[in-house]
Amino acid sequence: MKIVLATPIYPPEIGGPATYTKELAERLHETHKLTVVALTDSREAFPGTTLVAVSKRRPLPVRLVRFFFAVLKASSGADLIYVQNAMAAGLPVALVSMLRGTPFILKFVGDEAWERATQAKLTQKRLEEFLEHPDGPLKIKLMMMTQGFVLRRAKIVTTPSEYLGKAIQKAYRIDPKKVITNYNAADDTETLPFEAKPVRHQIVTTARLTSWKGVDGIIRATAILKKTYPDIRFVCAGDGPEMENLKALVKELHVENEVSLLGKISRAETWQLRKNSEVYVLNSTYEGLPHTVLTSFAAEIPTVATDIPGTNEAVYNENTGLLVPAEDPEAVAKAVERYFENPALAKRMVENGSKLLRSKFSWDTHLENLESFFQSVVAKPVH
Repeated sequence: MKIVLATPIYPPEIGGPATYTKELAERLHETHKLTVVALTDSREAFPGTTLVAVSKRRPLPVRLVRFFFAVLKASSGADLIYVQNAMAAGLPVALVSMLRGTPFILKFVGDEAWERATQAKLTQKRLEEFLEHPDGPLKIKLMMMTQGFVLRRAKIVTTPSEYLGKAIQKAYRIDPKKVITNYNAADDTETLPFEAKPVRHQIVTTARLTSWKGVDGIIRATAILKKTYPDIRFVCAGDGPEMENLKALVKELHVENEVSLLGKISRAETWQLRKNSEVYVLNSTYEGLPHTVLTSFAAEIPTVATDIPGTNEAVYNENTGLLVPAEDPEAVAKAVERYFENPALAKRMVENGSKLLRSKFSWDTHLENLESFFQSVVAKPVH
């Protein structure tokens, strides 16, 4: 089967779509002919694939037009297009599909209109409420219209959680029959060139620093834990628009010696951080499905996470991790303390997380589902 993979980001950039495209290509290129069309300035193709690179150094309208023509050319004779985004990559793909008649499958991992509105502090609403009553200027509403246009024209829309699938069905008037959950698979286990030695009382998170990731709450929890554990350490890997606010909070709470904001680091370095820490914390108020939790399961580090839709499809309270209410630093601190004081609890959570990873979030399961989507779309092509 000839497949075009369309993605808005590509290695060496860090991000879910970039990592996913790389790992997917590694698994599909032996059975399918793959062309990757990516918004990137890289020229390095994955083994067994062809890369069509569209530079990011151009204004947005120029990038969209160039991406459209790149997909149009690459899709000549293709059986289908698999696209990782409903905006920068999704819109050109939808237009190519209408023009050429090539069917496309859309992997939808997050609502960009809500994310932009939240980052710009135009809304404080959770995703479901925002989708019903969106806030923001005309630009945000145009983004929602674009996403709806693309979503409705996809043959299949896959989401990484049932929660996200249900949320977009109603908001964008999508046929429920074509919105299907296909859980993400965890990253491959990273092999470290040395033995990991967890640092006592060190907690870690990896996240893009946006307001809904709740890193400020972990910093506040660290200040609480400091009273009982003077050697507490919180290490955060990731960059984003909240970095300066978080640095200011660290100074305000006088935890400069306890908190390290590392910024962007490599995948291998984030793996090392997990293996060298005692507890992983995910304190977000929104997740489609947290890939970072799956990576923590693979790294065998006990997890504390917020009890929100999406996350609770992977973290089962008192089974694969400890769930706490959102926006509650004291609850985060108490959950972390439970792990510190109860190694048997931590061991049980790690063992159960590993079992769930193999049964629900494996690449074998993900690819089996994806192959069935490919076959069904090719069997019923667009005309």
